[in-house]
Amino acid sequence: MNRFCRNTYAIFSREMHSYFYSPTAFVVLFLFLITNGVTFFVYTTAFKQATRQIDLVIQYLFGFAPFWILLLLMPPILTMRLFADEKRTGTLESLMTTPVTDTQAVLGKFFAAQGFFFLIWSSLLIFVGILEYLGNPDWGPVIAFYIGLFFLGGLFNSIGLLASTLTRNQLIAAVIALSVNLFLFFLQQCRGLLPNDPDAQRFFDYISFHHHFYNEYSRGVLDLRYPGLYLIITIVVLFYAIRTLETRRWR
Repeated sequence: MNRFCRNTYAIFSREMHSYFYSPTAFVVLFLFLITNGVTFFVYTTAFKQATRQIDLVIQYLFGFAPFWILLLLMPPILTMRLFADEKRTGTLESLMTTPVTDTQAVLGKFFAAQGFFFLIWSSLLIFVGILEYLGNPDWGPVIAFYIGLFFLGGLFNSIGLLASTLTRNQLIAAVIALSVNLFLFFLQQCRGLLPNDPDAQRFFDYISFHHHFYNEYSRGVLDLRYPGLYLIITIVVLFYAIRTLETRRWR
């Protein structure tokens, strides 16, 4: 168990260092801060006459269009190189000959992507801190948003990692991951095809990420079934990523 943890941590540390030395990661961070800075300024200005100004800004900061664009787009960018670049440069074969197992390689890279992803999103706390200085925000939605964000980010990062194991082209890996993310995001639109079926409506609401954030987390309500759903799918996707590497090892 200690060896498993050491090897996984070694991969994690290697990938985290590569993120901090990668210009792509800093471009993502820069665009993230610029986008959310503009969003923050626009909504604080627009809602300055509202009685619930601070709470409205938090809801829009964590649930409006820029939030979803960044959430769907960032994981494919952060994960596209994890295995695809190793295949392209030929270093994957070297990695496979080390004592590191496929499971350790996948988990180490996944934890690194998840850690850097959450580090970027934690920068939004700067804006929440400003709101705390200006007034008295409701921290319930903020905590609910971040818990949901952590587990949903894990799901999207696992999808990106799996896509990266399927190809040696980073762009193709990013397109595959983004396409799957968009499919899952728009899956709730299928509820409109069955407007008279309450069971179908509940099902699509249960699997809809947008519904969770807009109707639950924005009110500070955290239904543990939703993070549980994200976690189960994440585990399944990581399992298939491991199986993909195992198949390559025995070719």
